Amino acid sequence: MTSVVIMVNSITELGGAARVAHVLAQGLAGRGHSVHLVGLEMAAEPHAFATDQSYRSTTLLPSPVPSASDEQARSDAEAGILQGIHDVLAEGDPGVVITTQVWCKEMLDRVPHDQWRVIGQYHSSAEAAEMGGDAERLLAAYSDLDVVTLLTQADADRCVSWGMHGAIALPNPLAFWPEQPSPLTDRVVTYLGRLSVEKAPGILADAWARVAADRHEWRLRFVGSGPLVDELRDRNLPRVQFVEPTSHPQGYLMASSILALPSLVEGFPLSLMEAMACGLPAVAADASSGVRQLVTHGRTGLLAVRGDVDDFSGHLGRLMDDEELRRSMSVEARTAAEIYRLETVLDLWEPLLRAD
Repeated sequence: MTSVVIMVNSITELGGAARVAHVLAQGLAGRGHSVHLVGLEMAAEPHAFATDQSYRSTTLLPSPVPSASDEQARSDAEAGILQGIHDVLAEGDPGVVITTQVWCKEMLDRVPHDQWRVIGQYHSSAEAAEMGGDAERLLAAYSDLDVVTLLTQADADRCVSWGMHGAIALPNPLAFWPEQPSPLTDRVVTYLGRLSVEKAPGILADAWARVAADRHEWRLRFVGSGPLVDELRDRNLPRVQFVEPTSHPQGYLMASSILALPSLVEGFPLSLMEAMACGLPAVAADASSGVRQLVTHGRTGLLAVRGDVDDFSGHLGRLMDDEELRRSMSVEARTAAEIYRLETVLDLWEPLLRAD
């Protein structure tokens, strides 16, 4: 048994990183490891994840960290977080710290932890890090580690080319695996994620405006929230439903026939993995190596040119019109998702936790 501390920016934020951390914590605890899931700050809109109490969870700061403009308040908040990290590491026998995000590693480096092995994670793509200016910060935080997990081999190779020689590929695990796939009887296209610029729900809305007019039996469902929600609502598109974000998307996916992923920036999208586990074919923008690994064009889904409404709408209309194609892709998608089942991914973690 290994003592494992999993650090996340926030374990109460309804987002992919927090959800994956809870799934990993529960899975490793189920394997007999002593797991403590630690969030640095409380989310602005906290969400309580359902757990089986097999692992401990702690949030070190009971509110979001103040903005940099309030230097004293931010300094005090960071001091509280650092003391919290120190206390967590002092509780038991040293083992492994998994820093799921860069800020976690930056804060950990300010606390003595010589007896603990550290495994770093990065949940976006190396391409996104370069585009967003985070590559230097990522390299500075993680270049001293023997193991840094990226979500695809292409991302790991790219990070190695920067000088991060501990980079390896290790995917995130699925939170669920339905016994049966979606029956694909509900004519619903589902978008699952944050309604923000980088996720490009506007591209999907534009595409829907083009394909919906002649396909009256189909509906579009946005599951999520974010800064673009009012703008999308104001468009008054036909047969569009808006649903609040959820940590249990399985029900919505099982009552759908297509997943739409129009993102401009992605890593290894959890929504796409979960849709494939439910047997949903996807129309996905070619936004990362992770998307390309999951979507084999013409087999598990259709890849659209990133940011191209014409291409996205063309693929969406094709899949909406072709039931035979949807059903063949459903089988292929679910088969391709098998390797991301929790137990399979946990098998990849075990030797990392036992390494000397």
